[in-house]
Amino acid sequence: MSTGTIPPISQWKRWQPAPPVLAAWGVLVVCFLVTYWSTIRHVVGVWCNTPDYEHGFFVPIFACFILWLRQDMVDPWPTRGAILASIPFFVVWALFRWMVVYLNYERDIDSLFPFLIGMTLLLGGWRALRWAWPSILFLIFMVPLPARVAESLARPLQRVATIMSVYTLQTLGIPAIVRGDQSNVIQLSNPAHQLEVATACSGLRMLTLFFAVCVGASFLMKVRLWEKIILVISAVPIAIISNVARIVLDGVLTEWVSPEAGNFIHDKAGWLMMPLAMLMIWGEMSLLAALLIDSTVKGPLSFGDGNVSQGRRGPPAGGSLLGPMSGGPPRSPLR
Repeated sequence: MSTGTIPPISQWKRWQPAPPVLAAWGVLVVCFLVTYWSTIRHVVGVWCNTPDYEHGFFVPIFACFILWLRQDMVDPWPTRGAILASIPFFVVWALFRWMVVYLNYERDIDSLFPFLIGMTLLLGGWRALRWAWPSILFLIFMVPLPARVAESLARPLQRVATIMSVYTLQTLGIPAIVRGDQSNVIQLSNPAHQLEVATACSGLRMLTLFFAVCVGASFLMKVRLWEKIILVISAVPIAIISNVARIVLDGVLTEWVSPEAGNFIHDKAGWLMMPLAMLMIWGEMSLLAALLIDSTVKGPLSFGDGNVSQGRRGPPAGGSLLGPMSGGPPRSPLR
């Protein structure tokens, strides 16, 4: 398990544009900011006011880091692009903007992705898109989920967290039950002590965050494709286990110490979930690396002293499967 080599900062000079190119990029950036200014303000407001998307500030930074890490894949200032291939993406982008203006479509940020793909193809062609597609894909994690999607995910996560927490508390010897078949309230031994697994505690925040972490890690690690897929899929159980750990810790302190201690750890344990998740990711990748060892043999096995594999001609060594024991002429078979 290894990561890619980070290019030195000294290579920034190859990305320094000529004055005409710099002026053109300045005009393009200004037009982009004017067009998307209200959308950018709305998204930043969501990051500031919604705990589930506080990680959105770091997503563009990490996307730029991925671009820098993969910079050897592309010419900084290509002379031609794929104009025809970019047209369908600009059509989709224009359709999104039309929906925003005339159909009151509220998710103008969705139009950003076909715009970025189209601009990448227009300016650098398919080679530039192969370089930039991980960063464009990673920007999805800065976009808030649609309200219906978030609600449909929060309810089952909320229920799973409640049931798993109850089983874990019971395993630890703490009397705990769920009040009602559809309830998300955990009743402890004291009737006055209850743990409510609210929507905010469903684990959706951890799920989105850990998906971002696992996808980002898959871009950095030099492992096989199927290992990257396993890493991304593992974001779901890692998020659920981390959320259950926080609820169980809250219940243990409430039962054995005091409700105040449980409430304190419930509010502060969110900061501990990220180190726990990173530890589980490290353990998962270390286990895969220990169980699945790459073969170091790159060709057919050689016999004897290995002269054949090194390109030297000669009689086979004594005792090998390529010839008789002695170096003389072969004996005739016994009759």
